[in-house]
Amino acid sequence: MNPEGDVLEHGRAMFEGFHWGVPSRRKLRAQLSPTPRALVKLGQLEAVAYSTNKGGERATWEHEFAEDGGRKPVLAMDPDTRRLHIVGGDYDVEDRGIVD
Repeated sequence: MNPEGDVLEHGRAMFEGFHWGVPSRRKLRAQLSPTPRALVKLGQLEAVAYSTNKGGERATWEHEFAEDGGRKPVLAMDPDTRRLHIVGGDYDVEDRGIVD
């Protein structure tokens, strides 16, 4: 059994579902930050917007958090790397997108 292969296959399946059946053409290699030693709270995250191809068309999608009364996530920054982190909140990522 190859755990890394299983993770990659799971990621490919999630990509395909999120992009409405369009298969992933390549792997994304990312330099991940180490686990932050501390985070600086910047504020409540009200919404997130992103552009992607879904169903063969490029579109910008915006999701407002806590539309159904859930908790909004916090936007925080790692003071060492200055990278952003989304912390907490009541949301999930499904094939149809980000949902509360």
